[in-house]
Formats: sequence, C-alpha cells, structure tokens
Amino acid sequence: MNKLKSLFMTVLAVLAMVLPTPFASAQEVNTNAGGTGKITVRNASQSQTYELYKLFDATVTEDGSGISYKLPSGKTAQNFGGETWFDVDSKGNITAKPNADVTTPEFATWAKSFGTKVASSTATDNTLVFTNLTFGYYFVTSSLGAVLTVDSTTPNATVIDKNTTNPTIPDSNNGGGKKILAADGKTATSTTTAKIGDTVPFQFKFNATNFVTANGVTKQIKSYTIADTPTALTINQDSVAVKVGTQTLVKGTDYTVAFDNTGKMTVVLKWIKDDKSTIYNSPIEVNVTYSAVVTKDAKEGQATNTATLGYNSFDPTNPTDPNHPDNPDTPDTPDTPVDPKNPEDNKTTVTTHRFTLKKTNEAKATLTGAEFKLYDAANNGTEIKVVKESDGVYRVAQADEQGVAIEAGEVVIKGLKHSTTYYLEEMKAPNGYNILTERQAIEVTKDNAAKANIVNKKGGVLPSTGAIGTTLFYLVGSILLLVALVYTISKRRMNNI
Repeated sequence: MNKLKSLFMTVLAVLAMVLPTPFASAQEVNTNAGGTGKITVRNASQSQTYELYKLFDATVTEDGSGISYKLPSGKTAQNFGGETWFDVDSKGNITAKPNADVTTPEFATWAKSFGTKVASSTATDNTLVFTNLTFGYYFVTSSLGAVLTVDSTTPNATVIDKNTTNPTIPDSNNGGGKKILAADGKTATSTTTAKIGDTVPFQFKFNATNFVTANGVTKQIKSYTIADTPTALTINQDSVAVKVGTQTLVKGTDYTVAFDNTGKMTVVLKWIKDDKSTIYNSPIEVNVTYSAVVTKDAKEGQATNTATLGYNSFDPTNPTDPNHPDNPDTPDTPDTPVDPKNPEDNKTTVTTHRFTLKKTNEAKATLTGAEFKLYDAANNGTEIKVVKESDGVYRVAQADEQGVAIEAGEVVIKGLKHSTTYYLEEMKAPNGYNILTERQAIEVTKDNAAKANIVNKKGGVLPSTGAIGTTLFYLVGSILLLVALVYTISKRRMNNI
C-alpha cells in the first residue's frame, strides 16, 4: 500500500510539472483579517504600491437580494465625515446619496483618512490578490482609486488598474518604432546604405500594456500584430525573433509569423492564456528583430519598408463581445492601430548608389573593347557580380543571377553602397593597348557623382621577322658596303695620282 501511495504521489508530481495549469501566476497578499473574501487587482504595475482600506462592513440576505452596509466598530455618525457621498442613520446604516461620485480626488482623500488600512503591498507581478478579507466595502489606492464590495454573493471582487491607458510606440529618437540596426547591434537609425544583395538588420520596438481604456471602457488586450510592408527588400523568413521584456519568445507557441505573396510580413503575439489571464507584466517593452535582403528593385536608389502596430481587445465582462475568447464562433473585429497618424515614424530607407566607368587613351579619347570585373578589395577579395540592363548600364547582380563582364566604353554601374571603395580589374584591353596589371580603386559617393577614368597606353612594336630587327641588320650591312665602296674608290684615286 505504501509503495502504491508513493507511486501515486510521484505520478501527481509529474503531472503537475507537465500539464498546463489553468490559473495565472499572481502575487498574493494575506491580509490576516480572518475572512474568506478576495480582491484581485489586474494590470497591476510593477513597483507601484497598492493600499487597501476598509470603509464599511457588509452583510447580505440569504437569497442575495439585499445588502446592508454599516459603519465599522469605533466609527460613529458624528465622526463620519462622508456626508458628501453617504447618509448614516442613528444605527449606523449606510446608504448612498443620489448621484454620488466616488471617483473624485476628494473621495479618495476622505476614504484614506476615514477607512482602516487593511494591507499595503508593492506589486511584483501583473496580478495582485489581497486574500482572507472580511465582507465589506473597500477602497483600493494607486492610479486606479477604485471602490469594491466583497460579500457572500461576490466574495471575489476584481478591479482593473488603469495605470497605462494605451500601448505606445516610443519616440523614434529613443529607439522606438521601426529602426535599422547598426553593426554593433545597439545603434539604431532610420536610414542606411547598402548594395544589392546585402542583408540589413531591423527592429520594431514598442511598449505593450495588458489593458486599454477608451471612452470610459477598459478592455483586455488579446493579441498584438506587427506588420511590415517592404519595397525592394525581401525579409528573411527565418530571421524573426521576439523579446518581451527579457524573455525570448518561442515561435509557433508564443507568436506566429506569416508572409503573403507580396512579401508583407505579419507577426501576431499571443497576449492571454487559455484562462483569459494576461501572460506578461504591464507595461512592458516588446522588441521584434528580423533582417531583409536588398533586391534588384533598389537599383534606382532606395529600398523602404514601413511597419504598423495594432492590437485586438475584448471586454472581459461581456461574453458576447465579438473578440471575447468565449465567443469563438464570431470572427474578430479588425485590430485597433497604434499611432496610425505618423506612419513615416515607422519607415526605414536603404539607399543604393552608382558610379561611371570611362575607358580612355592618353589623349582622353574614349576607347571601346575593354572588359572589367568588380571586386571589394585591391587584392583577392570577393567579386561583385553584375548584370547588363541595357547598353552602357550595369547593376549589381542578385544571388540567383549570373554575372557578366563590364564592357567599356563609358558605362554606369548601379546598386552599390556609398562611402565604400570598390576595385576594377581589367580582364581585356582594347586592341593595340596594354592591359592594366593592377586593380583600379573607385570610391562610390552619396551624390552618385563618382567617376572612374581608366587610361590604357598603346603597346610598342616588338622585334620579329621582317620587322625592325631584320631591317636593322640590312641597314648596317648596307652602310658597311657603302663605306667599303667609298674607301676602294678613294684608294684608286690616290694610286693614280
């Protein structure tokens, strides 16, 4: 029997570890008040201090149709002080005055001075629960300043802290919104330069909340959606990574990534558990990173992409809400956009640039018939392949394209990174000209005005049969014969004298 019991307990322990729990993690505060009631603060803000005051005692009829509030022990109508909102009779029965507004700062001031502090706690989680409460009318401080009743019919009261009313995209100067990451992975900018085929890293950063309040109604956020629409860029589908706070999320479990036939990327972050409780603390920073390759469509100067942020929310008190998790047969309404008025704040630009190659002789006349290749280093390095677009126009090739030689003349090479030095190697010289032995450097400038003027020199005539080598021998021989003839004639004349 003991072995069976031990085995049963082991199985229970394993199941407890592997099976998902339907309850959200929460920070519990035992008030030690001796009751059975609870007050749950949802959307609690970390480091925010929450104080709980009991104002009145409460009892309820057996059928739950009536409730009676009374002054707590030690309080009397004479020292009550809450006449603005309540009436107190001679027996201490409390009734609310018509149109009493308990949301004002004046009420909060009175409640804290009149009520008995039951508990105080600094939130370390997004859900804070005060337990073991006796039945009564309570006031919760912090940014929410809420009043609640805990009684036999509603022993577990819940209030939503409106500490942040909306998710936000921080100022772009502080790295918020859509940015291009520098090589150090930390510096973020809105623009950069690259050549066709380069990979550019991006990030999208925003501050998320668990609830959103508009027009006096607080709704719970169900999911967040980040969409990126690229132009002249192809997003690497396996490059997407998401962090919420310091936690790295799991693709397929915590978020999904989808692409349409135009290359648009949609990332959806799951924000609630199956029991409809929120997963993360609030507010919290979310950072989505990914990379994209510059395509040939950027040949004319730039590649851009614009990101948007939206959220899907529901009223947790209304099961008929179309977005409510308990209403799966009704399709969700469209996401609510965040900061839709400033799309340019979430737009990034990658620029490409060009230079002109001109082949001349020493007299600066344009030559044709030369062929070049382009490299990223003066020696060895990697060839930058190009394709011919039209007569006199070349661009950097994509990875799936075959490169060709650059035929000059005077041509333009497009799709390059500015403030970068490239190197031209002559593979073939014009007929009658010597081929260059070293690569020629050209620095591409931001204004696209860079020009590589490469000069070839004519080759000299080398000795060969019938050329100057043989002619020289004939010439020397002729001179010697002429000298011998002159000498012979001169000597005969001398003898005749």
